[in-house]
Amino acid sequence: MRIFIFILSLCLFQFSTVHAQSKKSIKLFKKAKEADKEGNRTKAIEYLDKVIEKSPEYIEAYLFAADIFRTEEDFNRAIGYYEKLMKDYEVPYYFYLFYGETLFEVERYDEAILSFREYLKSNKAAPKYKEKVRSYISNCEFSKTAQLKPKPFEPVNLGGLVNSENMEYFPSISADGNSLVFTYRAPNQTKSDEDFFISIRDTVTGEWTQSKPAAGFLNTQLNEGAQTITSDGMIIYFAACERENGFGSCDIFASIYKGNGQWSKAINLGPKVNSRVWDTQPSISSDGKTLYFVRGSHGRSRNKDIYYTELQSDGTWGKALKLKGPINTSGSETSPFIHFDNKTLYFSSDGHPGLGKLDFFVSRRKEDGSWEKPENLGYPINSKEDDFSLIVSPDGKTAYFSSDRLGDNVGLQDLYSFILPKESRAIEIAYIKGKITNKVTGAPISAQIVFSELSSSESILFEQSNRLGNYFSVLPGNADYGLNIQKKGFLVYSKNFSLSNENVRKAYVLNVKLIPIAVDQKVKLENVFYATASFELDSRSNSELNKVADFLNDNPTVKISVEGHTDNEGSKEGNTKLSKNRAKSVYQYLIEKGIDKSRLSIKGFGSSQPVADNETEEGRKKNRRTEIRITAY
Repeated sequence: MRIFIFILSLCLFQFSTVHAQSKKSIKLFKKAKEADKEGNRTKAIEYLDKVIEKSPEYIEAYLFAADIFRTEEDFNRAIGYYEKLMKDYEVPYYFYLFYGETLFEVERYDEAILSFREYLKSNKAAPKYKEKVRSYISNCEFSKTAQLKPKPFEPVNLGGLVNSENMEYFPSISADGNSLVFTYRAPNQTKSDEDFFISIRDTVTGEWTQSKPAAGFLNTQLNEGAQTITSDGMIIYFAACERENGFGSCDIFASIYKGNGQWSKAINLGPKVNSRVWDTQPSISSDGKTLYFVRGSHGRSRNKDIYYTELQSDGTWGKALKLKGPINTSGSETSPFIHFDNKTLYFSSDGHPGLGKLDFFVSRRKEDGSWEKPENLGYPINSKEDDFSLIVSPDGKTAYFSSDRLGDNVGLQDLYSFILPKESRAIEIAYIKGKITNKVTGAPISAQIVFSELSSSESILFEQSNRLGNYFSVLPGNADYGLNIQKKGFLVYSKNFSLSNENVRKAYVLNVKLIPIAVDQKVKLENVFYATASFELDSRSNSELNKVADFLNDNPTVKISVEGHTDNEGSKEGNTKLSKNRAKSVYQYLIEKGIDKSRLSIKGFGSSQPVADNETEEGRKKNRRTEIRITAY
């Protein structure tokens, strides 16, 4: 955070020294003001140095000269004027505000803290500036500690195929990690010339290919910037300003992928999302149901906050609300990025303790839906300059951002990548995609898809395949999952899989053929588990059995037989008894869920109906199963 230099102009000429100034010094001082107003700061400094030479007690001349150098970010020369002044003369209270800020810029943190504390002693200091000075002190303390414990940081320029001699910023990445979309702008052009470019990763070499403008109606003669792409790559949300159908200075729009590299015309998200002010920098959650973005304040205030809106059942977006909890401050929060794990939020802020201006932060969503206290990503990932527009790839550790401060730029502003410190990483994700069809006719099916964590039996993700039967789902790669697909008139479908350790990087492709309900059709309940050599149901089975109960409720004329099967280890009689008891456990569970027992029957087949070779553990595992078979419809 930084206090604006123009504050000095409000104070500078209100301070009267106790010494009378010569007419010549006053005339020279006025010439300095005129030269500065005309943009000739070199001449202004010449006049001010003459004033100081002729009237060394002329305090305003020192402050004005220091202010000019601060404006030009020549902080050491500004400090020279401040220190020459304070050495011999009494200074006004606001001197300590500007002196402290300038000391902060050159990392003289202990001296800056002393100067800020002097400012806070004054009864004349305005409360709002005292609040900012306290933030400065927090930044000084944080910066001292951060520089003593630097984070690993080895940024890599994405190279000349992605970056150009111009400007690249605000990147976003697809859930498979292979499509990079970013905002491109040529030098000395207005914001109206911003466009979207796309680079595709070569899956063999891992390198990014030549970036190209997005095709179709996405890019226009006006500006497009700060975009986010859905996990399935089908929708881009972005900010556009000064549009005829806009509600404020900048609004959030959507464009739909039409195939063959073509994008649709932009659609305004409407007045529940967009306001009369500045709405920009969207980030869409991996399930496509929550959109985070930045809203600016009215008037001249630099305050910006992170808002969110949720997708409604009718396909529209709900009223935008300010993100609750410790993330938003009285300063500015910008460029939010919700990771694909849907739990880790990265953003920039100048309102939390940091190294100066905008710093990168990370916060994680807790089980109750609230957000943890944000953590600064540390030094030298963050700098004294504005650091913003950071995203993190599906692997949870590779970050991308835009910078002009790293010294090896291809152009004016380039895209870089780096590996995050372990404590700042998100959860690595994997995705599962496929198509759902009718097994008999081959027709595509739009069906409900539910993913559950097997450890807790909790349903964590609800999806719907589209009218073509296609689905694309993103899951955190740190758990074992159950998949359940339901459609009225079809048998339930279930599957379980692991996304832990070596499996996490897999892109699962699962095409599902749903079986129409008919007598004697049967399906295996993949996610029904028992204790070893026991008929006691494992709690991980609850989610699956609840779906079976839902299936029976949705199809009230259906009757089923619950059928148990075992491998061939143990006695024939023992396996038959075990399989029947396991079927009975499921039978009783369904009755407890309100299913009439007249619709249920049980059978235990033991090891008499194997579906795989009992000579291998993998085969025996497949033979140990519970199935439901339609007995009436």
